[in-house]
Amino acid sequence: MIDANVLRLGLFVSTLLFGSMVGAQGETPRETASVNNRLAPMLSVQTTAPNEINLGKVATYTLAVKNIGGASAEVVVVQVALPPGAPLVDASPKPGAVEDGVARFNLGKIAAREERNIRLQFKPEKTGPIQLKARTSFATQSDTNIHVRQANLEIRCSAPLEVRYGECVEYEVTVSNSGDGVSRNVIIRPDLPSETHIDESSSSPCSLEQLAPGESQVFCFCGNAVSEGSLKAIFTATDDMDQKVSTEWAVKINRPLLSVALAGPSVRYLHRNGEYVVKVTNPGDAPATDIKVVMAVPFGLKILGTSKEAVCNKSRNILTWQLPQLTPGAEEFWSVYTRADEEGRQVPQVTATGEEGLSSVGQVATDVVIRPQLFATVINRSGPVEVGETVHFSVIVTNHGTRHADIVVLGVDLPDGLEAKPIDGVKVTGQHLQFPPVSLAIGQRKEIKFKAVGHQHGEHVVRVTYGDNSSHAKLAVEGEAFFYSDNKATYVAEKPDFREDKAPRLLK
Repeated sequence: MIDANVLRLGLFVSTLLFGSMVGAQGETPRETASVNNRLAPMLSVQTTAPNEINLGKVATYTLAVKNIGGASAEVVVVQVALPPGAPLVDASPKPGAVEDGVARFNLGKIAAREERNIRLQFKPEKTGPIQLKARTSFATQSDTNIHVRQANLEIRCSAPLEVRYGECVEYEVTVSNSGDGVSRNVIIRPDLPSETHIDESSSSPCSLEQLAPGESQVFCFCGNAVSEGSLKAIFTATDDMDQKVSTEWAVKINRPLLSVALAGPSVRYLHRNGEYVVKVTNPGDAPATDIKVVMAVPFGLKILGTSKEAVCNKSRNILTWQLPQLTPGAEEFWSVYTRADEEGRQVPQVTATGEEGLSSVGQVATDVVIRPQLFATVINRSGPVEVGETVHFSVIVTNHGTRHADIVVLGVDLPDGLEAKPIDGVKVTGQHLQFPPVSLAIGQRKEIKFKAVGHQHGEHVVRVTYGDNSSHAKLAVEGEAFFYSDNKATYVAEKPDFREDKAPRLLK
């Protein structure tokens, strides 16, 4: 608040008339007239100035110097003492000299009834009394009081601290003048992010022609809460005195969010069961409501059941759940149980939707694969036999897999104590028998037979290897045969090592 101050101008004018002086100090200020001597010059000084000015503004004063006497005044000089704190910025006419804070104006000759004007412009730089004086030996004086005032702009904002995403935020901006001078040409400008603009009320400035001392005006602005996290608004007020004040307001935007994820096996064999886990979370900072979760299950997966009650559309293989509300940070999860019924890639997908346009999608890919799975056993159908007799073996091969085994290869390795009996279509190389390829459908089993003669008494181990063209791995299974003899020496067979030749050893 700037107090009103008085700017006093005291002016004294002297007139020199060719060595003679007319008038005396102390005569009536503003206007002096002589009735005794109509031929004597008489000067009056009248000052014109504004009633009040704002600090820092230029004030213009006019000194009207008039000869009201009946004779000319020669060599009229006005000396003005310039006050501190209010510099002289312009004068007309220009002073003849300015020395030691005194401006000297030479007005020359002023004829009877003639008037001359001196225009002075000052710019006060501080508050407080300002006194301006002019001195001469001829006394006439004029005093003028001017109030120096200053406007003081203030601005403040009021709005909600928190809103939900998508709501309209209303700002009340109050502009006040706490000074004692008038603030003119006041402009209030809003600054909000462009994506929050609703209409011109979000971006257009407002203006006032003037704001009187102590007066306040309220302006309303609006914006949509569509920013992430918070909405920051800045409001600025300016006037023609180059005052600039601003205020800002941040509104926290609360927004619910939905996130859905689906976890499950990446590989599942045909006709095998699988479990898928649905998880729904709200990572936002406001409750998510009216949530609908839909899981579309491909027809290659048969729905067996769920751990959370659901509505099942069997014709479309779709499961649906309803969640009334999910608070910030909360999560719910449940399981869906299926069986792989078709070969190939199966991609179940889950979608979660809620109010305010919330949506999230999750999916997982499961490759349902099929392959043969072979299993073989070796059966000795003869039991213990004498040395030199023939033992009968059967190899039973079964396909327990989910795919047809096109080419099944089988070979037999005999120990040195056994000799293979010839079989049509079977290739015999030393102790190795190679059977022609066979095929096995899903669940099919085949029996392959061979015979061998024992030449040494004791236990003999037979090794069978088998496999199919879908895998480079070879499986192995073993069987045994026992031969006896009246010979007192007993032969005990060691497990054959097919990587190097080893002769059986006799224990006596």
